[in-house]
Amino acid sequence: MSVKPVIRMLYPPKELKCVDSYEIEDLYIACITFDKRYVVFDKTVGIEPLTVLESKAESYLKNILVSRERDFSKVISQAEKPIRHILERQLFGYGVVEPMLMDENVIDIHIVMNNPIKVTHRRYGDMESNIMLSEEEIKELVMRMSTLAGKAVSEANPLASFIEPRYEARVSIVYLSDVTLRKSATVDIRKQPKKPWSILKIIDLGTLTVDEASFLWLAIKYKVPIMIVGEMMSGKTTLATAILNLIPPNSKIITIEDAPEIKLCTKYWTRTTTRETAENPVTVFSLLKVALRLSVDYVVVGEVRGEEARDWAQAILLGHGAVTTFHADSPESALLRLTTPPIMVNPQALKLLNVFVKTIPLRKEEKLVRRSEIYIYDAASDSGEYKLYPLFTYNPKNDAVQINPGFENPIKSFPFFKRVVLAHGITLDDLEKEYNAMRNVMRSVYEEAKKIDPLLEKPDVCELADLLYKRLGDAIGNKI
Repeated sequence: MSVKPVIRMLYPPKELKCVDSYEIEDLYIACITFDKRYVVFDKTVGIEPLTVLESKAESYLKNILVSRERDFSKVISQAEKPIRHILERQLFGYGVVEPMLMDENVIDIHIVMNNPIKVTHRRYGDMESNIMLSEEEIKELVMRMSTLAGKAVSEANPLASFIEPRYEARVSIVYLSDVTLRKSATVDIRKQPKKPWSILKIIDLGTLTVDEASFLWLAIKYKVPIMIVGEMMSGKTTLATAILNLIPPNSKIITIEDAPEIKLCTKYWTRTTTRETAENPVTVFSLLKVALRLSVDYVVVGEVRGEEARDWAQAILLGHGAVTTFHADSPESALLRLTTPPIMVNPQALKLLNVFVKTIPLRKEEKLVRRSEIYIYDAASDSGEYKLYPLFTYNPKNDAVQINPGFENPIKSFPFFKRVVLAHGITLDDLEKEYNAMRNVMRSVYEEAKKIDPLLEKPDVCELADLLYKRLGDAIGNKI
């Protein structure tokens, strides 16, 4: 009697019509359908007949069962690549969730037991997929992920959040238990890109204009604090990472996160994460205290949510360059939350938080795109009262971001730049000259890179800062 394979393969639906499709590491085909579904299937299914694939899978499974070899991977390694991967994902990996984890375009995977898995796609936003996990499959997924992360998940301990080590993804779990009336289980997987996008890629996607990118380059170089605000999944961390990789090479940086998402290229980078344990916890507070004792140039908090914002603001007062993200729908909302309980940031520190970036996710021609606005928080020239001024704003009618009239020369328009030049021993004219040079350098490097590689894989994020600063030094006649 023939033994049917227990391997779950991914087959394409009949009469599949795609508005867009692409390969995932030469193993899968991802299809975006006309009815806005994310369909993924084994690439090998379209190459060999179903009966042949099942026969091969059955053969290798039988070999595993009868083999005296304890290391199953040695038996599996004898299979050709597509079949080998299918066996490995089932026996050692994350099953049919594996292709979503491997897809660089998928940034969030939301799994609810016995329902189609929902993904958030970089280009198309939220979509249902063609994959569904049963109770047994979601239990297996939870056990494998939690075991690799060294975390205990059970009916007695049904709530968990941790970093999965293979993909460095942030996993949040509500396990099948009395908490869910034993009717459901949920797993949410927030992914991180293998290679962060450079500022050139951000420009190419229309998230920033060349002028916006150049202004933020100037701000980060001269340690002007930057707060990036936006909704969930609006691209705040992606944008923050691109900006942070414009920091002058060889700067000393410490990052503080509850989940490691930011990836930097500088050699002198101290990467820290919080530790949530009953014994010996490491909090954002404690890491910030250490950061303030280190002779670093930049203190980066991945995200501030509550009282730790006061310590982050203290780092600003001590002259550290500072970048963070904040969940708010606007700079106005962020300022309101920063100045009211439980946060209550020191008003003097708040006056040094001069640059806000607002991320705007929107749909355009069935795709998810992101735009950014830049606001300046500074003293009014007449009253001295601090206000928000829109420097770069988005016009949805022509899908363009433009500088606001009256601020064409931002260096001379905002008083906080006088404090910046005083701290760095230069003049406003020097700073204005450098900003204009940055705009020319950013534009020329972007245009040159686009001609060489339309996908802007080169120069990558780790090569770009050296190139930009070299070009900038040549442009302004001194070594940066």
